[in-house]
Amino acid sequence: MCGICCIFSKKTTININLNETFDLLRNNIARRGPDSFDIKHFSTKSNHDLLFAASVLWLQGCHSTKQPLQNDRSVFIYNGDIFESLKDYRSAESDTEALFELFNNTESVFYELVKLHGPYAFVYFDKNEEELYFGRDLFGRKSLLLGKKGDLIVLSSVSRKIHDCTFIELPSIGIFCWNLRTDLLSIDTFQYDSPNFQSKLEELETFLDKKIVVKNRENITKILQFQEPTSQCISLYKTLEDVKTGNNFSVLLKNKDWLNKVTQLKTLLEKSIQTRISNLPNYCKDCIKDKLICQHPLVGVLFSGGVDCSILALLADQFIDKSRPIDLFNVAFDETKNYQTPDRQTGLQTLEELRRLCPLREWRFFEINIPRKELDEARQFHIADLIHPLKSVLDDSLGCALWFAGRGMTGGEKSPCRVLLVGMGADELFGGYTKHRAAFKKQSWLGLHEILKEDWQSLPYRNLARDDRVVSDHGRQLRMPYLDESLVEFVLSLQCWERSYPSDKVVQGFGEKILLRSLAHHIGLTEAALLRKRALQFGSRIANKKENAHETSIKLC
Repeated sequence: MCGICCIFSKKTTININLNETFDLLRNNIARRGPDSFDIKHFSTKSNHDLLFAASVLWLQGCHSTKQPLQNDRSVFIYNGDIFESLKDYRSAESDTEALFELFNNTESVFYELVKLHGPYAFVYFDKNEEELYFGRDLFGRKSLLLGKKGDLIVLSSVSRKIHDCTFIELPSIGIFCWNLRTDLLSIDTFQYDSPNFQSKLEELETFLDKKIVVKNRENITKILQFQEPTSQCISLYKTLEDVKTGNNFSVLLKNKDWLNKVTQLKTLLEKSIQTRISNLPNYCKDCIKDKLICQHPLVGVLFSGGVDCSILALLADQFIDKSRPIDLFNVAFDETKNYQTPDRQTGLQTLEELRRLCPLREWRFFEINIPRKELDEARQFHIADLIHPLKSVLDDSLGCALWFAGRGMTGGEKSPCRVLLVGMGADELFGGYTKHRAAFKKQSWLGLHEILKEDWQSLPYRNLARDDRVVSDHGRQLRMPYLDESLVEFVLSLQCWERSYPSDKVVQGFGEKILLRSLAHHIGLTEAALLRKRALQFGSRIANKKENAHETSIKLC
């Protein structure tokens, strides 16, 4: 994981100082990668100045790879993970080096990137052609902001509220190429038929006051056409309604077809988790500088006690040495009730379930209690810059909650783990929101299908980049096992009625995300499988329910 930044401008009689702009971003870039930091400058024959900077958090490979990477042909900065091997480039000792080598030996950056599994944001400059390639992955898991200050352009993992420089989030709609000689900006697209594509393209064109040429029209994400439920499924759900109890998972799991789907999901999720935590360097945050191999925690889980995070915690236990604790981060803001928030209560409840299932593991539960004064000060002096350019009430509450959760500090103790597993994407894939229940109630299965499709297509433009910015500020890496490409492909191959049954005919906490809840029950989380969904902002009690989540927050201005 890294903080990356590229600033470029054409030289003019009015000298624009790239270093001066970067100095305003330097600290926030550096905080993302505590293991190395470097800056490189480059000038082109077409009279452009470019600045590249990167900080690095070493999480994969034999050693930490200092960035930016540069050779006679190109410059490269990269924030991401490759979760599939680059078979032709194994001479490289890190993902960054392998990808740099790949880009230097290909005719299409786009077609090489779409083959890879893993989150990324990058900037690659071809010195010979004077072409600047940049973009984010299809799901939008990594942050890359686009800033404009006169003729100066900024590409950065994180920004600040700078009065004469405006920023937007670069949309995850494809890979961009800016030819500095011709000033032509083009895009190879991920999902041309997405309803979000045209609006996001036009938003970017308006921001830059520049036409963007669409070179390619791909459709990578496949979503099944709607089909009515089978007679077998209708019969199974009718049986569940007739039982009149909440815990009907034993009935579901006796169905061979249903059990097969659950076991497929389990296998894919196990592989996703294993890939994300098994090859970490054997150093925690406290011991890595001196290269002291330790037995301190390397992995934490953002932990409300709900079904999404509880599954991650339990399955992660298989892939982490029993001598290492796993840290569970649980954040609360309601000091008037001694921080006994809904998420605190369910977190402690599921903690006991994990301890029963994994008695050899030390589970360290971090009760992260944040008083209002500390929240207000941190938001004003730092968090607001990380959330920027977003500014809604929802961005404020979620961004602040995740920043404090990601800090992983309670009392005088701070977690030394370097990777934080989170359940992002589970609700969009498996139908966990209240609106899914409302859509099903209004239009039955077709309504559920359409709202799930809309949620999935909108996912890259919602909050993943913001979440990356606030958590990575602590030199910790967010990893999202539910957004593994192979797992996503499997889930999107299922009909909506195979993923969720948000019906009023069964109790809440059972039907929504029914496939995922079945998995929880199948692996022993019988209590967590039945806990009702609560959004982080309400479960932690940071949000005021009287505020409109989509209005501009005056606290961020």
